[in-house]
Amino acid sequence: MPVSGIVVRCIEGCAAAVAGRIAAFEGVEVHGVLPDGQIVAVVEADTVQGEVDTVSQLHDVEDVITVQLAYHNFEDI
Repeated sequence: MPVSGIVVRCIEGCAAAVAGRIAAFEGVEVHGVLPDGQIVAVVEADTVQGEVDTVSQLHDVEDVITVQLAYHNFEDI
């Protein structure tokens, strides 16, 4: 199972709303919002393609500027 840590940068003042929007995605767990408004989250999927698709969809969330990969790993279930 691919697992990635991501950092989501969003429009200033929108971090709480964006965190709620991305937390609604299957396989996305928000771990916190940094003081500068960046969102720390984890994306899990059954396949690499599923993970890529989810991250691609996060780019399209309202008020999101960037989604950056911070960590990637394959975990056995």
